[in-house]
Amino acid sequence: MQFGQYFCAFVIFISALLTSYHDEKPVVAFTGNNAKHGAAVKHQSYTEIPDVQYGDADNHYQLLDAYLPDDRNHNTKVIVYIHGGSWVQGDKTEFPKPLIEELAGKRKYALASLNYRLVKNGKNTFPAQIEDVQKALAFISANAAEYRYDGNSFALIGASAGAHLAMLCAYGYDSLKQVKTVVDIFGPSDLSDETVRKPGTESNDIIVNFLGTPDTFAKIVKQSSPYFHLTQKTGVPTVLFHGTADDLVPVDQSEKLYKKLQQLGIPSKIKLYPGEKHELRAPIAADVFSTLMAWLDEHYPVKK
Repeated sequence: MQFGQYFCAFVIFISALLTSYHDEKPVVAFTGNNAKHGAAVKHQSYTEIPDVQYGDADNHYQLLDAYLPDDRNHNTKVIVYIHGGSWVQGDKTEFPKPLIEELAGKRKYALASLNYRLVKNGKNTFPAQIEDVQKALAFISANAAEYRYDGNSFALIGASAGAHLAMLCAYGYDSLKQVKTVVDIFGPSDLSDETVRKPGTESNDIIVNFLGTPDTFAKIVKQSSPYFHLTQKTGVPTVLFHGTADDLVPVDQSEKLYKKLQQLGIPSKIKLYPGEKHELRAPIAADVFSTLMAWLDEHYPVKK
């Protein structure tokens, strides 16, 4: 498959970050396991297992799609994708197939793309989302021996609200230190910062809805902010992508986090795109794609 096909897929990936979630699909019992999932689909070099139920909730929230390379072993590394959508929308199916072909088919990573509880009518406010991410990682770890991959090693990739959850999990909610690197595509890092908390702005309304309180000094604000969890002990290699004209998540959110990463001596890289907003255009998406792959090669390489 040519780079141009991956490039087009990545453009689709970026444009789909804030789309609404899809209807729930039927699930069936998994043979020899209490987990439920949809019918497995065999591709040329990997197997797709959709709608794997990783939690107790019998709905479309606590589900993941798995992509397992055929020639995997107990050293096969796992990459987890967390979708965006302001914590109120989005779906695991936003992970585009050509990227799956590259990561699972060619590079031989095991992949998982997560759904998590979304805020609806005042329900499922934080910390529901980070609890679901933790539960999903624990589920993936618990099934590592049976399905042959390294259940103690994760790379987290997220966009927007998904990037926030990826960073928050890595820096603040990963007591086992299983997350080895984070890819942050214009995610918010400090939910108390005035750049995102100006009354009447869309970003402030989204955060108030997410946290369930307008109080910027409430304890939950720092609990939900990756920036305040980041220390020399909790930090992991992080690559950040952000448009300088982002009017939903100001670029200051990434610049501030990157500065702290650098001060703490944590391997990190930031790519800023002049004039880009909260949806990256095609030429920029291509650069994000190539930088992302190079980052994984350096900080989360495939084990033979």
